[in-house]
Amino acid sequence: MLFSTLKIGGSSGRASAARAPAGQQSIPVEPIVDTPVENSNGSCVDLHPGHGDASTPGDRNGIALALGGGAARGWSHIGVLRALDESGVPVKMIAGTSIGALVGSCYLAGKLDELEEFALSLTPRRILGFLDFSLRSSGLISGHRLAERMEEHLGNMRLENLSHPMVCVATEIKTGHEIWLSKGPIIDAVRASYALPGIFEPVMLSNRLLVDGALVNPVPVPVCRAFEADAVVAVNLSSDVFGRGTVVRDFSSENGNGEDPQPATPQPPEIESKTFAKMGKAMGVTSVMVEAFNIIQDRIARSRLAGDPPDLSIRPAVGDIGMAEFHRADELIALGREAAMREMDRLASLATPVRLEV
Repeated sequence: MLFSTLKIGGSSGRASAARAPAGQQSIPVEPIVDTPVENSNGSCVDLHPGHGDASTPGDRNGIALALGGGAARGWSHIGVLRALDESGVPVKMIAGTSIGALVGSCYLAGKLDELEEFALSLTPRRILGFLDFSLRSSGLISGHRLAERMEEHLGNMRLENLSHPMVCVATEIKTGHEIWLSKGPIIDAVRASYALPGIFEPVMLSNRLLVDGALVNPVPVPVCRAFEADAVVAVNLSSDVFGRGTVVRDFSSENGNGEDPQPATPQPPEIESKTFAKMGKAMGVTSVMVEAFNIIQDRIARSRLAGDPPDLSIRPAVGDIGMAEFHRADELIALGREAAMREMDRLASLATPVRLEV
């Protein structure tokens, strides 16, 4: 299946094409230029030309970050960015999917401190307070309360006015198009990028109904490549979640208590105990949807990263933390920082490309 890519508000009028696997035809797509975007209060604003690309002729130092989706696990992005700042590794651009779009936008907007403070303040009870459930909409949660909280710090800030290029990846639900939001109000772009189908209401922008970008591009490395970045670093939040075998062969459909002719692969005691604990309780509708989405995201990420790999991957060990455990921000931030520090020598090298004297 081919997903075409649209760059919303692109500064070029040339037609682009989605990259297709060998033997398949690319789908030509005409970029949308200066298209009005309807924001959260119902008014329309124009998308004006903003950042061109990440290849600044005057200063080539720096890396492009592709921040992947992963719901609560995305708090580890904060730790990665903290480690980069502490080590003096400059960031030239960010492409983010889902919570990666939120963290990346806050970082480039100079609001990472506020986001970290918010994340660390979350408790299970407080999280429920932000969930405005709605049974009459196309999602269980409308998301307006979260948008109101973002408005306190991001207000009317726009993507094209940030210090460096920022792209939020979303999916058009009716066509499967991959949408790159690089201009317009930050809050609306972020909401569209993390609108998990069935959980959050889709977001309507420029007459396109948008949902979570992880459906088509969980770790948006190709976006950074398209912006001509010299070095692309991916932060993949699902690499240790399902990074094992994917096929169980010759499994019997008989549901009995007899000896299993093909026993499951032995697991470490701590993982095995958690698995049995989950099996002992029935999964709710939301849990089933989130876990299914997690599996889909992992499969798509592995496929796309194999076809267009980054120059370096940072893989925080967040597999033991659930996608809905937003109250564990302190652990996640620490895991993100730890993962980035392990790769710091390589990151510093990528941020300073070798210059050839003529």
